[in-house]
Amino acid sequence: MDQTSPHPINIPVKPPAIPEPERLLPRPEVELRTGFRSSFIYQLIKEGKFPRPIKIGTSSRWRESEIQTWIHAQIESSVPGKQSEGKA
Repeated sequence: MDQTSPHPINIPVKPPAIPEPERLLPRPEVELRTGFRSSFIYQLIKEGKFPRPIKIGTSSRWRESEIQTWIHAQIESSVPGKQSEGKA
């Protein structure tokens, strides 16, 4: 038996994190989260300023992650000094 070879070390391996499933939000939930009525939301979509919904049959659903990202972007763009940074 060769005693010079190292013994394998058992290091516990943490399984990869399971990502949370993406939630699809119905229009009333999007209205609640943004504070906007559907007519304004659809106007922003038309202007390319709001995430487009996913159509499932005749229903529209929005990815929760996209709505949260949009909300955070609105907050960041409204922080004083953020809009004028880098401009003389």
